[in-house]
Amino acid sequence: MSLRVAAGVLGLEALAAVAAGIGFLVLALTGKPADRGTAVTLAVLLGILGAGLGLVTRGLVRCRPAAQTPAYLAQFFTVIVAYYQRHTLVAVTVVLVVVAVVAVAALSAPDSRTALRRD
Repeated sequence: MSLRVAAGVLGLEALAAVAAGIGFLVLALTGKPADRGTAVTLAVLLGILGAGLGLVTRGLVRCRPAAQTPAYLAQFFTVIVAYYQRHTLVAVTVVLVVVAVVAVAALSAPDSRTALRRD
């Protein structure tokens, strides 16, 4: 059960990254960003991040042990982003930290660790 929660959280993170990437791309192409090249680059990077998180989610759903480390690493970087947004976007910081804690707790639960163990 907890492995499904972890996969669900990572899946939502993947969707959020792709949606943010699409949003940045649309704004870069239709709006007037300060630096269009940077906005397009950010959109591409968010799309790649979303695709990677989607693959990690698929690995967790299939109980692949190799998906565990990237899942933890993604949460580590989520906390890093939250830390650097703490003064400007407090609500985003709180949401990111809660998401990371839920994902790590679900991944660290005994039944998740058992499901990901290869014997």
